[in-house]
Amino acid sequence: MNTVLHFADFASISPLVILLIGALLLILIESFSEVVSRKGAFYVTLAVILVALWATFNSPPVEHPMLAPWLQFDAIGRYFTALFLCIGLGVACLSSTFFQRFEASRGEFYFLLISSIFGLILIATAVDFLVLFLGLETLSIALYILCCYMKKWSISQEAAVKYFLMGSIAAAILLYGIALIYGATGTTHFNALLSGYQGLHSVTDKTLFLSGIALVTMGIAFKAAIVPFHVWAPDVYEGSSTPVTAFMAVGTKAGAFAAFVRLFFGVLPQFDPVWNEGIAWLAYLTLIYANFLALRQTQLRRFFAYSGISHAGFLLIPLAAGTPEALPALLFYLVVYVIATLGCFAVLAFLDERSEGVVMQDLHGLFKRSPVLAGIFIVCLLTLGGIPPTVGFFAKFYVFKVAFQAGYYGLIIVGLLTTILSAYYYLRIIAMMLSEAPSENVSPLYSWPAAAVGVISCTLLVLLSCYPAPLFALLNWGT
Repeated sequence: MNTVLHFADFASISPLVILLIGALLLILIESFSEVVSRKGAFYVTLAVILVALWATFNSPPVEHPMLAPWLQFDAIGRYFTALFLCIGLGVACLSSTFFQRFEASRGEFYFLLISSIFGLILIATAVDFLVLFLGLETLSIALYILCCYMKKWSISQEAAVKYFLMGSIAAAILLYGIALIYGATGTTHFNALLSGYQGLHSVTDKTLFLSGIALVTMGIAFKAAIVPFHVWAPDVYEGSSTPVTAFMAVGTKAGAFAAFVRLFFGVLPQFDPVWNEGIAWLAYLTLIYANFLALRQTQLRRFFAYSGISHAGFLLIPLAAGTPEALPALLFYLVVYVIATLGCFAVLAFLDERSEGVVMQDLHGLFKRSPVLAGIFIVCLLTLGGIPPTVGFFAKFYVFKVAFQAGYYGLIIVGLLTTILSAYYYLRIIAMMLSEAPSENVSPLYSWPAAAVGVISCTLLVLLSCYPAPLFALLNWGT
């Protein structure tokens, strides 16, 4: 085997290499000069992510025998890599606004953010269970620290402990599932899984393999906060700082579904109807539970935890269908969810001024105080609610169409009913912003990074509502 790596080989995995170099540079700057780090860490992070984004579209394919069995920047890998880098760019901008109000070390925060993105890209480009597990744990360890990054917030310390304990259990479940799959097939490489499963003849070996798949599904479902593996999400979202909550709401969920796509669309497409039925039942539980609990929330970080769980339920519908058309439906919905959620958190970044975060009461009269902020929030909330004529409506319609074609009529009915329910709590927030009772407690903080995220998100949602063809073209490229 050729063991010598040349420049072209490093170029093939250049997004990961650039992020690694950037993360090390940030931690070195923080170590030698805290003043320079405070002033320049944000701009270094932006530059690193933008260069990695450029490299994503220009790097050659992975061909070296030492790299190809582990990583693959194929079409779907590049698609998710670009999505994760865009999410990192948005969260970095929200973090810059956050640090204008709250004092903390900047360099370490951006180092951990880039480390999380590194883990997400490993998940999206993995072609072996060992790399998938490494990516999930790289993401998780960085997030454990980010959750309690504001050391003086007691609520953050509690959130981090809960997340660490639950995350450790989920990692053990995932690893045990990988071990069972290896015991049944003798391999952890994705390309050999389907042939290995089809070659199993004894009931014991098939049971071993299916048990492993069930445990792996549970481990990934924990990251996506799917009911009943969601119990960590509301408390952790509420206790973390706003930019970290935004990253968990979009990045972690996108990473979990990237793992699902890798495994159950690319490697094991419709390998067993029992698995698809199991995912359908998880979708039922997630949709019903999350939407009813969201009605009772008053703290917005906690509210978006249940909102995110609800949208994970909608993302499970095309996963349960498993048809060729289901993949672009899932990717379309995921992109719309990411854009709208980042737009919502951009508005929260302007209002965030205490460790408890923004509560519903702070939104009263927001339209009168800041029509632009309220307008961005309204567009994003209408999109999340799937209310026509926003692109969120078309995303849900696409998902229901896939479910109808696959024969999951019950999921369509539950999805429609819960969509009506979600419209109530999204419209309730809009009504608060349009009310005539302005709050005297929270005044918007104006900052260009968060403003850029909000304006870009709102603009993209409006454009996609009128002309979604570019996104469909991108999805065709990604699949």
